[in-house]
Amino acid sequence: MDRLSFDDLDKYLLLKNGNFLYKIPFRGGQAVLKVYYGSRGPVETVLKTLDNVIIMGQTSFMPRARLRTEQACMKVWREAGIRVFDIYSDVEVAGLPEGGYALYEYVPGRNFHRLLGDASVPLDERRGLYREFLAQWCRRHRLAVDRKDPRLIHENGDLKHVMDYKGELFWFDFEMTFRSGRHIRDLVSRELMAYIKSLHQFVTDPDLFRMYFSDMLELYGERSYLENIYTVFFRNSNIFTRVGRGLDYRLRPKQRRPKSKYSLAIRLRDELAGRDAPGAGRTAG
Repeated sequence: MDRLSFDDLDKYLLLKNGNFLYKIPFRGGQAVLKVYYGSRGPVETVLKTLDNVIIMGQTSFMPRARLRTEQACMKVWREAGIRVFDIYSDVEVAGLPEGGYALYEYVPGRNFHRLLGDASVPLDERRGLYREFLAQWCRRHRLAVDRKDPRLIHENGDLKHVMDYKGELFWFDFEMTFRSGRHIRDLVSRELMAYIKSLHQFVTDPDLFRMYFSDMLELYGERSYLENIYTVFFRNSNIFTRVGRGLDYRLRPKQRRPKSKYSLAIRLRDELAGRDAPGAGRTAG
């Protein structure tokens, strides 16, 4: 067991985003110390936990619970052949609450939300990495559906939580997940939409977005999961969700903008249908 001690952790601060992330020297290299306590007050944490558990059907937001959930998800993803950060479990850090921190592999990779639209990176390289992303995405979703395991759903699906390092994709941010796999296909569609929305947000060149969108339609191997996105947002089996989303779409102008989840769901439905039309081409319009 390694025992680490720091007089001033603040000088190693890497990021504060609901947790504290520190890039620290470790075993001749570097590691990321993630502290799950301290960045949110106790009242906010309890209220968020109640909302997660009672309303959203998700796991607890309490710091120790977030750590347990994250590492449980990482174990399942790793066993499924998806690359996640290594965990250094044989380390103690003086002055930090037991069960409230963890030490992870440091990977100096390129985040997808910057990489895919970066004109300084050859397009063939970006497109190749994106196609690998699509293959891993689909394989993981198939496993989630087959096993009805919500831990294989990326609850915080966002291109900011995928990176490339030397041609290998790393996925991260697993602090919360859903507690039931009863509606696992809907959870898959929810994650799909979260990433599509993220792609539209960060890839601002319309032609480049159309290319990536077309690649998704062509290469994501489970069309039924894509088709279910429109159902989830406009024909949800839960009457309360269906009515709520209907009102949200009709009454809030911003939800009818091109980048909204509703507009993207409609676009996805129409482009999938267009591919079925006689004489249709194979590229997104």
